[in-house]
Amino acid sequence: MITEILNPINVTTFLLLFIRIASFLSFIPFFNYQTIPMSVKAAFSMWLTFLMFSIVPRVSFEINIFNIILAVLNEVVFAFFVGVVLQIVFDILKFVGEQISFVMGLTMANIMDPNFGVQTTIISQFITWIAVLVFLAIGGDHLEIMFLAKTLSIPFGAFFNFEPFYNYLIHFMYKYFLIGISLALDILQISPASHSKLIKQVPSSLVTVTVPASLNSNVVG
Repeated sequence: MITEILNPINVTTFLLLFIRIASFLSFIPFFNYQTIPMSVKAAFSMWLTFLMFSIVPRVSFEINIFNIILAVLNEVVFAFFVGVVLQIVFDILKFVGEQISFVMGLTMANIMDPNFGVQTTIISQFITWIAVLVFLAIGGDHLEIMFLAKTLSIPFGAFFNFEPFYNYLIHFMYKYFLIGISLALDILQISPASHSKLIKQVPSSLVTVTVPASLNSNVVG
């Protein structure tokens, strides 16, 4: 009985499933925060692996060391690309905060982002935390787990054949900057008809950031 369960196909499928789930939790928003201990992520990944193993289609490729290494790399890259697409949603809001901070002359007022261990502006951090609270309020973490379960229909090692995903990713990256700038302009109430206001704010912000000791950094416009 144990020999039948621990056959090469089941063991390889279990390994690739664990790598896919662990990679997803390492790259998708909220679960990729550094404030979540790695031991918790590993235990949660193992629990999800046992939970979903019975519904996963078994591997169909020839089992050898070369194919297994290629499949492992495939799963990591797959999770990375999905994580990038989902993280872009939060990065757009962070980009909005950086644009607002630049116009307000607050780019030097940085704080440490505990989720990623990097410096970020106060406005960006404030908008990001609001987005995280809304994300959790609507059950975004549950939706990500449901999305992970949906990806199990993609056979292990078959991600590189998904050309439509690449085209969508390239198109989404192009829209990234356009959406961020549009949101920032909306919040700042800057339209094409108000060029004089924009021309006035940008030089003042540059001077305020360049010479913080001479000017009050809270002066806008």
